[in-house]
Amino acid sequence: MQKLKEQVRNRIIEAAVNEFSLGGYEKASMRDISKAAGISVSNTYNYYRNKEELFESIVKPVYETVKNIFRQSLVQSVQKLSSGGNTLAFIDDIAGKINQFDVRQRKILFILTEKSSGTRYEKSKEEMRALPRMHLEEAVRQTGGAVKEVANRGYILDIIAENFIDGLLKILTDYHDPAWTEANIKTLLAYHLNGIKALTG
Repeated sequence: MQKLKEQVRNRIIEAAVNEFSLGGYEKASMRDISKAAGISVSNTYNYYRNKEELFESIVKPVYETVKNIFRQSLVQSVQKLSSGGNTLAFIDDIAGKINQFDVRQRKILFILTEKSSGTRYEKSKEEMRALPRMHLEEAVRQTGGAVKEVANRGYILDIIAENFIDGLLKILTDYHDPAWTEANIKTLLAYHLNGIKALTG
């Protein structure tokens, strides 16, 4: 019985991920999700009280994973810097971990950043941009360089962080295969790392 319940739950989640990725949270309905899962609407409500709870159960684990990746990387980069290492290595670490996401996780990340309007996660992309922004601020503070001379350096760092996150999400969304993804992420990293080094060196 328990195994059957898990199978039904997985069908609901799979259908919901597809519905949310196509039309977003606001356009998706429990009726459409139930139909796609091949079960009755009433049975769907036995697993999830409403669309909001279903959405939360799907996106929250990925959201927390991404935040933890950035947080752990921030701690590690500060430790590396204090021992003479390169704090900017955090970008490579972050991209490597996110590149390990499976197909469903990549879809959910897309939903989280592009299709979550009307939920408490609708600002998640801005929050993700703020995380590398913290790393960049620390790197500039510790190493100095040209960007310190800019009157409003926060503006420049915001642009860099925004471009990095948007580029990373674009690569993951357009996923072809692991080799393609890795090659493109490395190119994106090379671009950002060289640019940041020029500003902080």
